[in-house]
Amino acid sequence: MKQPGSAAAETEPAQPHVERVLLDIQGMHCAACAVRVEKILSATDGVRKARVDLMTGQAVVECEPGRAAVEELTDAVRRGGYSARPVDQTAGLGGEMIRRERREATGWLRRLVVALALLVPLILVTHTRVLADPVLVWCQFALATPIQLYVGWPYLVGAWRRLRTGSANMDTLVALGTGTAFAAGLSGLMEARLGAVLSTIGGGMYFADAGMILTFITLGKYLEVKAKGRASEAIRRLLDLAPQEATVVRNGKPDRVPVGAVAVGQTILVRPGEKVPLDAEVLTGRSAVDESWLTGESLPVDKEPGDKILAGTINGPGALTARVVARAGQTALAQVIQLVRRAQESKPEVGRLADRIVAWFVPAVLALALATLLAWGALGGNWSLGLSCTIAVLVAACPCAMGLATPAAVLVGSGRGAEAGILIKEGHALEVAGRLTTVVLDKTGTVTLGRPRVVAVEPVDGVDPGELLGWAAAAERLSQHPLAEAIVSEAEARGVAIPAAESLKVVPGAGVEARSDGQRILVGNQRLFADRVSCGQGVWDAMTARRHQGQTPLAVAVGQRLLGWVALADPVAPGSREAVDKLKSLGLEVQLLSGDHRATVEAVAKQVGISTAVAEVLPDEKHTVVKRLQQAGEVVAMVGDGINDAPALAAADLGVAIGSGADVAIESADVVLVRQDLRGLVEAILLSRATLRTIWQNLGWAFLYNVLLLPVAAGALIPVAGIRLPPSAAAAAMAASSVSVVTNSLLLRRRRLDVPAPALAESRYG
Repeated sequence: MKQPGSAAAETEPAQPHVERVLLDIQGMHCAACAVRVEKILSATDGVRKARVDLMTGQAVVECEPGRAAVEELTDAVRRGGYSARPVDQTAGLGGEMIRRERREATGWLRRLVVALALLVPLILVTHTRVLADPVLVWCQFALATPIQLYVGWPYLVGAWRRLRTGSANMDTLVALGTGTAFAAGLSGLMEARLGAVLSTIGGGMYFADAGMILTFITLGKYLEVKAKGRASEAIRRLLDLAPQEATVVRNGKPDRVPVGAVAVGQTILVRPGEKVPLDAEVLTGRSAVDESWLTGESLPVDKEPGDKILAGTINGPGALTARVVARAGQTALAQVIQLVRRAQESKPEVGRLADRIVAWFVPAVLALALATLLAWGALGGNWSLGLSCTIAVLVAACPCAMGLATPAAVLVGSGRGAEAGILIKEGHALEVAGRLTTVVLDKTGTVTLGRPRVVAVEPVDGVDPGELLGWAAAAERLSQHPLAEAIVSEAEARGVAIPAAESLKVVPGAGVEARSDGQRILVGNQRLFADRVSCGQGVWDAMTARRHQGQTPLAVAVGQRLLGWVALADPVAPGSREAVDKLKSLGLEVQLLSGDHRATVEAVAKQVGISTAVAEVLPDEKHTVVKRLQQAGEVVAMVGDGINDAPALAAADLGVAIGSGADVAIESADVVLVRQDLRGLVEAILLSRATLRTIWQNLGWAFLYNVLLLPVAAGALIPVAGIRLPPSAAAAAMAASSVSVVTNSLLLRRRRLDVPAPALAESRYG
């Protein structure tokens, strides 16, 4: 019998307090930038951990309290050649994300329009040769210079900042490539000015190459920013669920204020049709509230005084006044957003592999470019071809594709999961979910609804049913467990007098003990009564018969006198059988694990199609069961909702908590199912597998692109097949590489998550 109590503190060790700072980072153009900013922040005094996301352009920094001021963090980033500013995490984050994405997209679009407007006449002038050579080159210079200075300005500035800090990134490669091409064009211009018509058309071609490189890369950047915006759409919708203002009632008058300024205990007014700004308890009024963002249920939920309303839900026809119970940033919606952000900030191991490669990628490309120039120039005697191949190597290299491969897929996957009520807290959960072999399910509140009801009250001879139920409710009223609530609700519904009780003591896996006027009250199973109260065998036989029917009988005693027993039934949740069948179809072994009596557990297991059921286990024994499976080579997912599930959730390879469960269980888990529906577990596993598959596809493409294209850009095929990659084509390929990675990640939003037919993927144990 699961009971919350003081033992909760023992199941989860206290975590040292940390301050989380969210920073907007400006100036990052590639994965090398994100890696460098992460290292800069991690090296700052007082910082425990820093994570930088290239997709969102933000950094999350965990600091020791009072050790690292925001100014110190932003100064460190500035010294590294970037800029940073703190983000207000209490309100308006969705709108801020939209504004930032629009600014970026508008900036790149403006540069793209300028580039195209100048590039078209530049190419026409270069290839038609309608002008005399000196005039032709001057015209090419006039058209190419604005492209180089205006369109290429972000790369030039970025490269200069990297140079000042002794580092290099994609800006360095682009600036070197286009700068070299432009410089070659200037050389042709100088020759024409001096009257030495040697290769002026070659100089013009270099001007055109520089222009085309910047145009293609800018087009890629614009498409990339637009794709990133679509990828972050899910988190943005979550961020914008709650309004930025609330109507506070002061002295009987409504006053509109920012949600961040509303304190706990203040009274707010929610008019018909408005979104609820903060978590609150209804004081006056009646209405129906749309809670579909959280529960997935389309039907509105009736609300009256005493009921709780949540931020982001939509009020129906009636006006409500409510007392605020959670500030902005601490609401249920804010906690959901925080979990989604944690998933997007974290990196699976495969993502860390990409970061390690990116760290040496740019220096390696610079070395390859120098080797290419020397090989064709010094050894081959063709400096012109060497220069062209060197430029192609510089602009073909694409660290962005590798850097975006993991965060783009995680961003889309976690966003899709959040919309479906699946919160993936850490990136490593994606990898573990793809390797699962066994799923262990808690019974109460996971496979069953966790909302039991009293189905029988069986007093012993000479005891009134009301007296039995009253004493049981006296002890259970001190508890918040679903079984306790069912007993108290039944007593109140029957109008039974409930004695006052105190000093609740939880006996894990057995029941509860309380006292009333010096008398001891016991409510629990046979284990609780073993050394305390003598009961006839007939009582236990009758209770055992109930257990075989899937019910939970609890004996009740006052002092040394047995009063009888109460039977409760916890209905199996509607989707549990379907979820178990689908888990088996995925090739997973499914087990049921519960502290309840064996007969009850086996009855529930039979109803949902589970062949292996472990019953009558204490919290530490659940932990032991999970460990034993792991020692046997199984990759284990534990699914639970109660305080006594927390040790097993923490020990499992993948801990999955039902969102309606105890806070400590949710904190111990890697994945949280917001809705109490076990079918969400199946979707979480399928989504994790699809996300991981997308990451590997992205990385495979990014690595293959660089491995194949860089040698071609260096001219490896010229001696063999006479094939050369022009710098402009290399730039187009580089831009297409980044866009393709983000686009492939976007496909995850609409990818069908199908379960294979049982005949094709049966459980390993039949």
